Amino acid sequence: MKKYESYLNSPFKIEGISEKQYITKEDEDLWETQNGDLYVAKKISKNKRVINDSMVYTKLFVDGRDTLMKLSGSALKVLMYGMCSIRPLSKVVVFHTPDVKAVTGFASDATVRSAICELIEAQVIAQKLGSTIEFWINPNIFFNGNRIRLIQSK
Repeated sequence: MKKYESYLNSPFKIEGISEKQYITKEDEDLWETQNGDLYVAKKISKNKRVINDSMVYTKLFVDGRDTLMKLSGSALKVLMYGMCSIRPLSKVVVFHTPDVKAVTGFASDATVRSAICELIEAQVIAQKLGSTIEFWINPNIFFNGNRIRLIQSK
């Protein structure tokens, strides 16, 4: 580890942060609604600066750590592919073998299939009826978006 440079502060620049400025007229009030169990309305000051993180992300839940630690490197690579490709609020991830191979660098279809089988056995994903490339995700392991909206849409 001595051959690597050490830093007092993080050398990583945060990317994808944008800032918006809202300015209202003197006699106008701007209101913002915040969703939760109850709807809470709060008054926004005349000039408001909003900072937004525009980068796409997927949530990884800590409670699934023990399951994930038992996976092989191949299964983890396929899982990472799925986590990075799942659409927001989707319950399904698509593992199209040629696409997975291109991203992961795997040489054979068998490696991809074996990794998918391992993810199924670990109950990270489940095969979707009628499809060979679509798989249900376990939203307790990872999810892209707000899981509350998933429950409310039923």
